[in-house]
Amino acid sequence: MTRVLLIGNGAREHAIAAALRRSGVEIVARMKMLNPGIASLSSEVSIGRLSDVDDFPDLSKIDFAVVGPEQPLSEAVVDALEKHEIPCVGPLQAAARIETSKVFARELLSQAAPEANPDYVIIRDRDDIGPAIRQVGLKNVVVKPDGLTGGKGVKIFGEHLDTEGAVRDYAQSLLIKEGVLLIEEKLVGIEFTVQTFVDGERVVPMPLVRDYKRAYDEDRGPNTGSMGSYSQEDHHLSYLDRRDVESALRTMTRAIRMLRERHGVEYRGILYGQFIKTSNGVKVLEFNARFGDPEAMNVLALLETPADSLFWSLLYGNVMTPEFRRLATVCVYVVPEGYPGPDVARDARIVVPSTNDAQIYYASVYEQDGAVYTTGSRAVAVLAMGHSVPEARETAYRVVRGVRGRVRFRTDIGKDVPGSGEADGC
Repeated sequence: MTRVLLIGNGAREHAIAAALRRSGVEIVARMKMLNPGIASLSSEVSIGRLSDVDDFPDLSKIDFAVVGPEQPLSEAVVDALEKHEIPCVGPLQAAARIETSKVFARELLSQAAPEANPDYVIIRDRDDIGPAIRQVGLKNVVVKPDGLTGGKGVKIFGEHLDTEGAVRDYAQSLLIKEGVLLIEEKLVGIEFTVQTFVDGERVVPMPLVRDYKRAYDEDRGPNTGSMGSYSQEDHHLSYLDRRDVESALRTMTRAIRMLRERHGVEYRGILYGQFIKTSNGVKVLEFNARFGDPEAMNVLALLETPADSLFWSLLYGNVMTPEFRRLATVCVYVVPEGYPGPDVARDARIVVPSTNDAQIYYASVYEQDGAVYTTGSRAVAVLAMGHSVPEARETAYRVVRGVRGRVRFRTDIGKDVPGSGEADGC
């Protein structure tokens, strides 16, 4: 039996574990804290740092590894595992820079697909902040840190920053912390996510997904990791046309080829593109070097091709084209009260209903004495499938309302899909 090392302990990794188990593999899980959902699917579990390979279980018995979150990718866990001759679904540290450094990603796109970039300025000196604001225009300013921030570091003038002074202060704080940042123009349009399997050369897409990053209904409040997502039964999104998707895939293909040609790095693993359709074409908001969270749940729940065969084909450099069920999905995140603010409910017990109507994925929680507790980040993802988004949405919210504890959720995930209506009464 194939033994797979799964690294990570969130809902995304729970979804990966579920897909792997459906294909009959044995899972050896490495987690930072005990996720009860992943543990229930694994034959062996170890707890510790996700990049401390010397503390991992016996690697001689591992056939391949799947790296879920971005942090261990940034800390070169793939590089370390490959030194132990463990092939990995996940890019080397140098290739993962496409996510871990926003400056690197913009510069790469300037070489590979400049039309997909917004107007941007790289800031390395505080004296450059003022000219950059004037170049982009204060009302259009977006300030981005270079490194990883868990989806919460980007701030937009007029939404998170109210004055030019606030823009300067935030930019200067990033300079002190990281030594570099980006000031970009605000892109106006509608977003979409393209996740792909990459074997070093080919970019093979999964069903398209739309997610909702803002904390509250009607896209209000600060950015979060995401509060939910949906995919349609035809694997497309109704507000896009064929050319939009082709443009996104062309950009992703050019980016991974430029990584190899200019930087000598082969990209192998999952590549996630967050795009926005604007009046000036399809632009890149960001790249991620792994599955999205929650977008992984939307696509992996539909995966019909055995996950082990798919991952092996990727690792052998000839990724197959996978099959997905022709169903719609809606994923809703249940989060602690106060999330994502400073007064978030931590160490609060939650009770998740037992159900066959939806799939439950545990996220940033921990188990103690048989009970599940919050950590202060997203707690539980509820994923429902149906023959349409409205059908999947109704089921998802019926289950979500059964989660007990100091929690909340957005009530409008999937509501804006044409024809969805408001039948669920959220």
